[in-house]
Amino acid sequence: MREVPVKSVFAARYVSIIAVLFGALGAVFMFVVGAVTTTKAIGVYVGTGDPKAFSSDAALEATVDVVTALDQFLLGLFLLVFAFGVYSLFVVADRETWTEAREELRAPDWLKIASVTDLKVKLLEVVAVIIAVLFLKVVLDVSKGADLPWNAIILPAAVVLFGLTVWFFRKAEDH
Repeated sequence: MREVPVKSVFAARYVSIIAVLFGALGAVFMFVVGAVTTTKAIGVYVGTGDPKAFSSDAALEATVDVVTALDQFLLGLFLLVFAFGVYSLFVVADRETWTEAREELRAPDWLKIASVTDLKVKLLEVVAVIIAVLFLKVVLDVSKGADLPWNAIILPAAVVLFGLTVWFFRKAEDH
C-alpha cells in the first residue's frame, strides 16, 4: 500500500479557502441587505411628503427596520471575522509573517484569532446578540399591537444561555 506524503495531507488545508471566499461573499451580501433595509426604513419614515408619514406608527415601523438592519450588518461583520479567522487558522503557513503583517496593518485586537475556540466564542457572542435583536423586534411588534407569540419567551432565555456558554468557554481558556 502506498503512503500519502505528509505534504499532500497538509496541502489539503487550502480547501478551507472555499469557506474564506464564501464567508467574505456572504458578508458583502449581508451589508447590501442591511443597506436596503436601512433605505426602506428611511423611506417608511419620510414617506412621500404625507404629514401622516411622521406618525408614531411609521416611526415604530422604521425603528423595527433599523434594528433589523443592525442585525444584518452584525451578521456581515461576523462573516468577515469568520473569513479572516479561517484564513489565519488554516491557510496561512507562516504564523510569524502573518502576525507581523497583522501588526503592520494595525488590525484590531478582536481580529486576533488564535484557535478554533476563539472563532466559536465569537460566533456564540454574535448569535447571542442576534437573538437579543430578534427579541427586541418582537417587543417592538407587540408595542404596535401584535400578539405576543408564546415562543418569544424563549428568546431571553436563549440569550442568557449563550452568554453563560461564552463565559464557560472563556473560563476554560483561562485555566
